Amino acid sequence: MKKVVGLALGGLLVVCLLAGTIAGIRAFFQDIEASSNNQLTAGTLDLKLTDANETDQDGVTASFGGSALVPGANIGPSTITLKNTGSLNADHVDVKFQNTVTDNASYNANDLGPNVTDMAAVLTISTLIYGSSNLLTQTVHGTFDNIYIEAADNAGNNDGIITLRELNNVVIQSLSAPPANNGTRVLSITLNIGASVGKGIQGDTDNVSVTFGLFQNASQHLS
Repeated sequence: MKKVVGLALGGLLVVCLLAGTIAGIRAFFQDIEASSNNQLTAGTLDLKLTDANETDQDGVTASFGGSALVPGANIGPSTITLKNTGSLNADHVDVKFQNTVTDNASYNANDLGPNVTDMAAVLTISTLIYGSSNLLTQTVHGTFDNIYIEAADNAGNNDGIITLRELNNVVIQSLSAPPANNGTRVLSITLNIGASVGKGIQGDTDNVSVTFGLFQNASQHLS
């Protein structure tokens, strides 16, 4: 009897093992797919400059100027084209002027006349146009600090005329930006030297730098 029970239990164990094995190898349908190549690419602001001698460059040189200048001379109009070759629209453009004057000591600076400190003070800006805006007639040149463009003249001799000396280190803020994907804006500048300027500017040089900033946010500005 014990032998029969033992055989029965052994047979039941074998059946259970076989059932477990069969269950373990039983197939279920499935289909696995993937979403791949999900790219996240940042947009770009990319400002390029063009003048009479260079096209679509990160920086240009000798965009305006002249040699052998004399009282009464007119320089320009000269243009610099700003292009946004990036994929993003910018909020605004800032423009900053800086001057470095080299004085020819052979000529007496006193001959420049009253209220004149150097050659930059007699280089008058007769036109300064950006896009369709005459910057010389703008009420304000920036919403960030609410500085009036007339303040540049007021800090000088307050004669209603803007000179390169008065614009030195002035940032003209919040101008319209060239649209993305090769949109453009043009800055045009004309300078002149008054016919009554004294002989003290002979041999002097004014090296002018114009810096442009293309900004995504209204809070950003050239310093």
